[in-house]
Amino acid sequence: MEITKVHVRHADRSIWGHLAEREKTLPLVTPLDIYADFQETRGSWFWESGMALVEIETDEGIIGHGWCEDGCRAVAPVIENHLIRLLIGQNPFEVEGIYDRLYRGTLPYGRKGMALQAISAIDIALWDIVGKATAKPVFELLGGPVRKRVPVYASALHPVGRQAVQEEAKTYVEQGFSAMKCRFPYGPGNGVQGMAANEAHIACIRETIGDDIELMADAYMGWDFNYAKKMCRRLEQYNLAWVEEAFVPDDLDSYARLRQETSIPISGGEHEYTRYGFQQIISKRAMDIIQPDLRRCGGFTEARKIAAMASAAGVTLIPHAYGITHLHLALAFPEIPMVEYFPVPCWDTLPDVDTEPIFFGEPQPEDGYVTVETRPGLGVEVNDRIF
Repeated sequence: MEITKVHVRHADRSIWGHLAEREKTLPLVTPLDIYADFQETRGSWFWESGMALVEIETDEGIIGHGWCEDGCRAVAPVIENHLIRLLIGQNPFEVEGIYDRLYRGTLPYGRKGMALQAISAIDIALWDIVGKATAKPVFELLGGPVRKRVPVYASALHPVGRQAVQEEAKTYVEQGFSAMKCRFPYGPGNGVQGMAANEAHIACIRETIGDDIELMADAYMGWDFNYAKKMCRRLEQYNLAWVEEAFVPDDLDSYARLRQETSIPISGGEHEYTRYGFQQIISKRAMDIIQPDLRRCGGFTEARKIAAMASAAGVTLIPHAYGITHLHLALAFPEIPMVEYFPVPCWDTLPDVDTEPIFFGEPQPEDGYVTVETRPGLGVEVNDRIF
């Protein structure tokens, strides 16, 4: 079997679903929070929603699909002007060799960022082909399943007002979620008053859900070390399962220092790339929990190496964001206790742009768990109407 065609399609949709569109106007701290002109919402500086779909076809007519974010429409030029030369004529079963050649071939402009996202989408498509060719789901190709269903946690709870947040949290408990994650509203630019508001948001949710539900909180790269140290000291009484992405991804020294300053577990890594990036996190003992995204870090081929490193180091792995790729990964590795899921809050509605699904057949949670049907490859069908 060999690869005969590679095609890239673009859609003005986010691989994270409705959350990306809704977060354009929702309050949360961000890396640009220190600048007054960009404090109000992520929509003031973030790119427009976009995703790339990579289709790889073989001489036997099997088509595999992979995808990644593509708000700047940079994936197609990377693949069409370069990576396609390293794909045509290759055996799609040789995922290790293909990944390594793509990684090495893009070193002058890659290693992280858009080049790795394009490689990730290609790798996901290759695993989809192998699964379809062997009539096996990807989680079986990876060595699974290690469980019958995948636990998921509700990831939302933006600081939209006490009453709305309380109703939202109650709804997730009623829906069977045993864990949920909220967003911090403020960072260093808002001083002590912002700290008080951050704590009030956490206190409100903990009071609502009680002590038997896990609670996590996301700072989305918006803090500095001194602020995070003070903030975590205020939050330790609320028994958080983790504080996420307190700093920009490259500031691993601050992550490592914060771990020594607080009893709250520290997580991050959704903006990290390749096993080399995660090796640095692990070797610096910078995080208790790593959160790779297969659409960024290198696809399944690199993710299984990251999972092995995390297992050997005693570090928990919880993938960033919901998606069929992360469900397959969680079914294959016991080191993954749960997967993130983005519900639509009870006080909100689905944006018009997101009413049309990106994929058909992507399973949804029931009582806090997701069951993945045993279908060849990734087991979903692309909705051609949005591309």
